Amino acid sequence: MSLKQLMPWNRGLVRHPEQDPFMAWQQELSRTFDSLFEGKDWLMGPSDLAGLHPKLDISETDTEVHVTAELPGMAEQDIDVELTDEFLKIRGEKKDERETQDRHFHRTERTFGRFERMIPLPGKVLRDGVTATFKQGVLNVVLPKAEANQVHQKVTVQAG
Repeated sequence: MSLKQLMPWNRGLVRHPEQDPFMAWQQELSRTFDSLFEGKDWLMGPSDLAGLHPKLDISETDTEVHVTAELPGMAEQDIDVELTDEFLKIRGEKKDERETQDRHFHRTERTFGRFERMIPLPGKVLRDGVTATFKQGVLNVVLPKAEANQVHQKVTVQAG
């Protein structure tokens, strides 16, 4: 008997993953790899090991760059926003304030811990006029774009 004859799809049988341990194992392995890389921005640095990685929307208009981050369950004082020449850095800590003594959890899916997201800016922005608001777990940052003549300054060379 060949290996191909052992495979359920070669015998004309259609099986559900629950009925076929090999297909269930393959799906679980795929799901594990998908969750391992889900939401990770490896070029910009991974978030904490607990998996806290805020979801972002980044958009722009002719005059502004908009960054929106979901930070549910966090307080404003636990969030730090920093602007560098090339990145917008959002970092913070979601604290676990649950009372866990004398409790036996059946399931825990919420994540707590420190995180950091470094968002590359699509162009030069003006430091003056940057606004950040935090309401109901959503952080909105608006960065005004620098005009070309504000980024590059013409230098005149004087004869010496």
